[in-house]
Amino acid sequence: MDSTLPAGAPSPTPPRGLRSLHARMLAGLSEAVVVTGPAHPGGEEIVHAANPAAGRLLPGLVVGVGVAAAGHDAFTDAVIGARPAFEAEVAGRLLAARAVRLDDDGAAVDALTCWYLTDVTEHRRGSASLSRAQARAQFLAEAGRALHGVLNLERTLRTAASLAAGFLAPTVLVMLADGSDTVRWARADAGAPRPHTGEMARADLRAAPRLHEALTGGGAPLDPWVSVELAELPVWHERPGGQVLVVPVPGTLVQGVLVLVGPDADADVLPLGEEYAVRVGTALSAAALYREQAHLGHVLQASLEPPPLPTDTAGDLLVGSAYRPARESLRVGGDFYEVLPRTAAGRTPFLLGDVCGKGIEAAVLSGRVRQSLHALRLVEQDPATLLALLNVALLDAADLDAAGASVTMPRFATMVLGDAEALPDGGSRLRLATGGHPPPYVLRADGRVEEVDVVGSLVGALRDAEVGHAEVVLAPGDTCLLYSDGVTEARGGPSGRDFYGEERLEAALAGCVGAPPQVICERLLLLLSDWLGGRDHDDVALLALQAAPRSGGGAR
Repeated sequence: MDSTLPAGAPSPTPPRGLRSLHARMLAGLSEAVVVTGPAHPGGEEIVHAANPAAGRLLPGLVVGVGVAAAGHDAFTDAVIGARPAFEAEVAGRLLAARAVRLDDDGAAVDALTCWYLTDVTEHRRGSASLSRAQARAQFLAEAGRALHGVLNLERTLRTAASLAAGFLAPTVLVMLADGSDTVRWARADAGAPRPHTGEMARADLRAAPRLHEALTGGGAPLDPWVSVELAELPVWHERPGGQVLVVPVPGTLVQGVLVLVGPDADADVLPLGEEYAVRVGTALSAAALYREQAHLGHVLQASLEPPPLPTDTAGDLLVGSAYRPARESLRVGGDFYEVLPRTAAGRTPFLLGDVCGKGIEAAVLSGRVRQSLHALRLVEQDPATLLALLNVALLDAADLDAAGASVTMPRFATMVLGDAEALPDGGSRLRLATGGHPPPYVLRADGRVEEVDVVGSLVGALRDAEVGHAEVVLAPGDTCLLYSDGVTEARGGPSGRDFYGEERLEAALAGCVGAPPQVICERLLLLLSDWLGGRDHDDVALLALQAAPRSGGGAR
């Protein structure tokens, strides 16, 4: 038998047992189910059915009574507006609802709508909390990357203020004290293109004594949220408003505070500010340490660099020099030279040497050699005797270091030292003493190049070291060139492995005839650089002493 009902026929009413089963099924749902529709065609929307969960989520909702009577505007508006879904706060809970039209084979059944409502309060709160946690973690990670390796104190201050402005508070002030009478500060405002920076005297902090205590680490600990009188501090364009949170910035070399002006009084702000302050303190301490080390390095480097050449020399002696350390970023190395002002006896002392090794260790040893020579010159002026005394001094210093277990590098050196004395004809007489160093060259005014016949033992290696000594007379226009073995042992050329050698140096020197001593040194260094072609090299030092030509020329 055909069970299909005629078109338009009413649906049969389910048996009572089935209706009871449906009711029990709906009652077991945690999701609220509400059926709404007009009481009669065109009439008021009423509640036709609702399960117990609907009563919990929509208190006051009564079957057979108008939807609006329950007083839940968000639900009422959705029902009357026939919205397919909504999410709103209802009775203190955040509800997500969707609507399903009830029909039979496409024909609406009394225009009824079934609403399914779910409490998403905890889910949304958890999502919001997770989003905030992710944002905080991302902020701290990006801040760590941005602050890491800056190593410039002022830039670190500016970066620390800029990163936090707009995230921790609308206005962020970072203040830094480093033991001096000056306090550095950087202030960033959300939306501003760049932070403001400056310095202020510690005395100016008397207008905000509690802030002064927090900055200097003295006094009782500040409450997390404090109201600090900041208006008088010279760090603002206009008086700051809002609540203030002062977070100490921990650091080993510096003391600072993070001042958050106008942050939300949120429980997350303080712990996040404290975590950020740790990163700021680490970055500021690293920058302060780098600044101290850089200053120390600059002072030491300046003391180890070749001194300027004097203008007060014996007679018409002209001098020039050139220097290129193996590690050019250090600007110092194991090669060294000096030309001292003319003595009371009318002589101009000079020297050029090369200690064992390269880099900062060699530069320190070269500084010790120079200081030892300065002390020994107070009691001895003869170059050969002076070099013999230096040999003993270096050996004694090495023995002392070895006894104290502090010796870390060899103590020997090669050297040419001497002095120049003016001659009546305008020339100069040079007294030379050498120890293990390449012999000097003499460039005569007529273009001839001569090697000075003088040899000696390493300085600081043997107690009975042999000191070579010689005298050289420079006629007007003659030049004596002292150089380190970094010149002749420079590897380069077409193969990249050939030594520059004595022959090339002699030929290059001969090509400089008639040039002033400074030009000679710079020319030789340029030719050597071309030979190296950018390859690694040893320290290079050149020192030229020239008896001024009779016709004049050259610069002291």
